[in-house]
Amino acid sequence: MNQRELEHHLQELFDGRLEGQAFENLQQTLRTDPAAREAYREYLHLHHALEFRTKGVDLLNVVPMDRVVERRQRRAIRIAGLAAAAVLVVGALVMTLIATHTPQPTLAINTAPGTDITISHAHTGEDEPEGLVLEPGSRLKVITGMVELKFSSGVRGIVRGPADLTLQREDLLELTNGTVWFAVPKKAIGFTVNTPDLVLTDLGTEFGIMSEPNFLDEVHVFDGKVKILSRNGLKKLEILNAGQARYAGSDGHWKATPLRRDHFLDTLPVKKTEPAVVSTEESSNEEFSYANDVSDTDLLHGLKPVTSGWKLENEAHPNELTDGIHGARFNEVPGDPAQGAWTTVGATAEYNLGTGATGLGYDITSIQSIAAWAGAGFGNQSWTVEVKPVGGDYRILHTVNYHPLTSQQIDDGGATKVILTGNGGVLASGIESIKFTASHVAGSVDNAFVWRELDVFGAPSELPVR
Repeated sequence: MNQRELEHHLQELFDGRLEGQAFENLQQTLRTDPAAREAYREYLHLHHALEFRTKGVDLLNVVPMDRVVERRQRRAIRIAGLAAAAVLVVGALVMTLIATHTPQPTLAINTAPGTDITISHAHTGEDEPEGLVLEPGSRLKVITGMVELKFSSGVRGIVRGPADLTLQREDLLELTNGTVWFAVPKKAIGFTVNTPDLVLTDLGTEFGIMSEPNFLDEVHVFDGKVKILSRNGLKKLEILNAGQARYAGSDGHWKATPLRRDHFLDTLPVKKTEPAVVSTEESSNEEFSYANDVSDTDLLHGLKPVTSGWKLENEAHPNELTDGIHGARFNEVPGDPAQGAWTTVGATAEYNLGTGATGLGYDITSIQSIAAWAGAGFGNQSWTVEVKPVGGDYRILHTVNYHPLTSQQIDDGGATKVILTGNGGVLASGIESIKFTASHVAGSVDNAFVWRELDVFGAPSELPVR
């Protein structure tokens, strides 16, 4: 589909006149062509901005928008021409609003720690709103993190990034993409959310919407009921009750899907004050001194890391760092591998913990690291641990450099154990991923060491008390 055909089909779509094969052709183009989807989104924003600005406003002697659009269609004017006409309409509206001094309703937002957002408004200048607020026509992009929406009507929402939404009216939100939970009080019944695949009208409820690129949009109802209209195919209408979930099929029919309450948050995570890290260090001239201290019940047990840079020989592998087994000396027992990992400087192991039962990640309470080998120098430790909170980026939590053993202590080898704790009981809160990076140690070949076990202890982060 060429550009002229795309623009013509988009005009007919928003006029409600696109049907049959032409509609299917447009749907297929939008599924496969990123440039077409971007044109659709821009046209969508323009369409709703014009709709808002003309609704209920006396534009004096300005030609009504339906006539403007009709003329443009007859003349096959491109979207750029329509945008130019919109400037005239908006200019007239601004003069009207200045004369009447009619305040516009706003939407206040709050952000979780580590959140990155952008806000753009329909107009700029002295009348542009300040701070974390949206007015009709304002667009919010959540790059990373989470945002709380607080409407003056009492509607409340929690947005998980990445997300892109536009406030059209106090009771109408355009969600281009994102995952959002909403709670709508009785006085705000009729609150509407539009996505690329559906139109949802609230009937007094609590619900969630998932709109993600390359996936069909989903609705999950947790309380009350909603009315949903498919924007695809046959454009089927359905009423959903509490406990039901649907996605908008490409043919217009609604398809059942499991209710996913854990995919939505109903409150923002609260950044806890994280205490200073306390490092407890022990060493021994016996290789197996800490063999019974490894854990098979910690958060990392059984997790396979994403790795880079490890020395893979003698059947040793970083997967064995979280297997809960210390292991014997290599070849001491026939067929018994080292049960550890040979480091190189810069070797990394990254573990995805997930978001946990509450969707807020995990509170890390302690980290245990054990190194040991027949050659004592290989039992030293040097490493850095980084943590990544839900919706955030990695940051360094602590660096360990513990080299009590010398290479001369080789009769029984050597071992070290390092335990990291927080002086307030929590090392880090709201964590979904953790990464370890090995560095160089003293007294060994190639500045390497033999890691036997990594244990991370903690529990799902708790929801804040309302």
